[in-house]
Amino acid sequence: MTSRSFRSLTVVAGIAGLLVAGCASGSASAEQPESANAAPTAKEFKSFEEVEVHQPAADLLPASVKGKTITFGVDATAAPTKFIGSDGQTFVGLDADVARALGQVLGVNVEFSKTTFDGLIPGIQAKRFDAAIADMGVTEPRLEVLDMVGYALGGEAIAASPGNPLDIGPDSMCGHKVGVAQGGLQAVERGPKRSAACVAAGEPAINFVTVPDQNAALLQLKSGRVEAVYADAPALSWAAKQSPDEFEKVADIPGSILSMGLVKDSELTPAFVEAMKHLTTLPAYQELTDRWGMDYAALEAETIDSYKSPPVPPQPKK
Repeated sequence: MTSRSFRSLTVVAGIAGLLVAGCASGSASAEQPESANAAPTAKEFKSFEEVEVHQPAADLLPASVKGKTITFGVDATAAPTKFIGSDGQTFVGLDADVARALGQVLGVNVEFSKTTFDGLIPGIQAKRFDAAIADMGVTEPRLEVLDMVGYALGGEAIAASPGNPLDIGPDSMCGHKVGVAQGGLQAVERGPKRSAACVAAGEPAINFVTVPDQNAALLQLKSGRVEAVYADAPALSWAAKQSPDEFEKVADIPGSILSMGLVKDSELTPAFVEAMKHLTTLPAYQELTDRWGMDYAALEAETIDSYKSPPVPPQPKK
């Protein structure tokens, strides 16, 4: 079979440089409309035209979608997984690569619709887009309203000023001002649990400072308004690599399987599972994780599923 070319809808959003943020975050502002189609000119763009249609997956698509277009909701806020490229308009990063490669496997066009992280689930439910790909971890509340299909291994981290002068780590955030991104797991689930553990141990609660996205959290750290940032590992690793004089990643915390979200019991879910399983067996999949410095994030086919409960993530590849 020949591979199928497809268009990538660029999204309108200015990101200041590549030091962007919010792998699991976003503000509550209104969803932004899609821009007009344009030929991608970002140097980071990759089409994956070498990836061929996998017919067993394509055959699982509903007739209304076969050979047509699947739209992904995205929040372009976090290099290296989801950000705006060097041309100022094209959605690029690990998530963009996975979506584009998945489209090739399914033989469909792929478009992206820009919104905020906390606008993704409402957008799916309102059918403004077919699926979301935005570094979402699998949680029980999300599984109540979504089908979630894994695509990469994620993780969390803590960043501080170079040298970590306050010696802040996973178990020593008590009483400190820590930046988190609105809507992210660190803000709504994992951070509160860590703060409650501080209080239970007789220590001060963590003073979380919630900001629109991880980029804002890093800017708060740079300006001294917070003492650390608790966020997703890829974004903080990228920030520390790009700006070592301003940020240091001081701790890695085992994370979860990053998953695409679809409306509950979606007709697309079986095709997504089969396509993603196939994609993990192709050289293109390992290449796309490698090119974003996330070789550890590649999953094996047996790990891919539409999860019924939060999965236990595999150990990262060495």
